[in-house]
Amino acid sequence: MKGRLFLLMLLMLFPSLLWALESSEIRNDGDGVVAAKQYDDPKEAVARVPAFVTDLRTDKLVYYPCENCHTKGLIAPNEKVRELTDMHAEIQLQHGGGRFWCTTCHDLTDRNYLVSLKKQRISLNDPYLLCGQCHSARQKDYFMGAHGRRKANWKGEKRLTNCTECHNPHAPKTPPRIPRTKPVARMGLSIVPTEELGGEKVWEKYEEAKTSHSESKKP
Repeated sequence: MKGRLFLLMLLMLFPSLLWALESSEIRNDGDGVVAAKQYDDPKEAVARVPAFVTDLRTDKLVYYPCENCHTKGLIAPNEKVRELTDMHAEIQLQHGGGRFWCTTCHDLTDRNYLVSLKKQRISLNDPYLLCGQCHSARQKDYFMGAHGRRKANWKGEKRLTNCTECHNPHAPKTPPRIPRTKPVARMGLSIVPTEELGGEKVWEKYEEAKTSHSESKKP
């Protein structure tokens, strides 16, 4: 009976273990930094997770659609790593430790899309598919609710905050922030300072009870 139960648990855990193994985090193999194993289709990353939606991102992008300048002949595709002086000069690329350039993430021939490391196009509304190529552990946490945050409510449609709503894709490190002030008391209530409550603290009571219990066991 115990053997069957163990086998059943193993079969239930196998998909999760396989997922963890095939999408290991970005790593250094001695010859340089390499990304995790890449899916043939970036959307495979969401095939085994609970359904969710995100808000459209293209509605908030100042320069979108990018093809207005890049694809319709005004600006020829240019992969050369250089300092941007005319357009996008405000962008300071601090992502990837000097290993990235614009076309690492943006499709060279159709700037309305992002592009995976295997050159598959990814919608600008789905940056989590792009981020997961190197940050697969965070991507899994994101899908399951352990990284990022959920919008609206915990019942009904699952709406997640997109990666780029919290992280600047060109400089994703979260800057230090001043903590929010404490919440105000609800109407009719007042906040009483801890020192005015008096009496012992919870941990003090615990220590006393533990000491008393230990002494009662002495011969």
